[in-house]
Amino acid sequence: MLIPFTRSAAVTLSMALLAASSGVAFADDDSPRKTKLFDGRLRQDGLGIELGAIVQSGRTEFASNNLGLSPMSQGIILRDRNGMSSRMVVGLLIAVAGAMAASGPKSVSSKSYVSGDYIVTETTTTYYSEEEKRQMRENTSKAVGSVFASKYSDMELQLYSRDRFGMGDTSGYKLNFYIGSGDKIAFETGFGFGKVDSIVDNAGAPAKLTYKYLGMPFRISSVYKGAVRIGLTYEWNWLKYGVEDVDRQLHMPIDSQGNPGTMMEAQVASHPWHLDLSTVVFKRVTLMGGVTAQEIQKPRVGYYVQAGVMF
Repeated sequence: MLIPFTRSAAVTLSMALLAASSGVAFADDDSPRKTKLFDGRLRQDGLGIELGAIVQSGRTEFASNNLGLSPMSQGIILRDRNGMSSRMVVGLLIAVAGAMAASGPKSVSSKSYVSGDYIVTETTTTYYSEEEKRQMRENTSKAVGSVFASKYSDMELQLYSRDRFGMGDTSGYKLNFYIGSGDKIAFETGFGFGKVDSIVDNAGAPAKLTYKYLGMPFRISSVYKGAVRIGLTYEWNWLKYGVEDVDRQLHMPIDSQGNPGTMMEAQVASHPWHLDLSTVVFKRVTLMGGVTAQEIQKPRVGYYVQAGVMF
């Protein structure tokens, strides 16, 4: 099944062809690369900003497997490959977490006993010593330093719209930050979040599917014969554990005043897997195609394609 390109995809490809003749993109060592038609190594090691279009269809993470409802998603994608965006965000998260841990209690214990007609509970709180706090600050500083020294980083923002750009069923955003290392095989992980809602047809009536994401992405990738980067990504969605089975079924929402909603709704949540192939053409045009499965045991596959310009 062919997936139609959107208006934004056509504009992006036009920009790419113009940009292809304007200069070259360099790897993270700022050295010119030997000219290749398909350059997977530049996709992996290159340093630059990418702006492009994305189209998704089938059983992607935005679909409902149990209801058999699959939206068509169209939007734009912004990626900062091996730049500072992801390093700054992940570094800030580590710094804040380290500061909170150092200022918080080391341990809290309590015991209860009966005294006359009362039950008395005593709570003992132990805090870190100044030496322990100093060591924690030093460890946090080293961790932040290793983030900025990491070989790979990736900030990937996906924006979807039903009317402003694209003509799909989906509206919302999804954002992932990656930090990683490796030589022949790159290992990357980080932090991500997002919220997407889709309005799909359900037996002639509109139905709303709501996807929420907060968790950690894990990705391994490698370059095949210098031409294509192969990537496998797993997204550990913490919010999946808060979605009950009844929430996955279509139901009519009721607001705080008891008024019913305008359409049936259901929540979708999973730990999706993404397998993709990507490359850079003419040193500027980025291309990616892949499949998504919400689960490995009984995979029902969704498809996605991306095309963009690397600056």
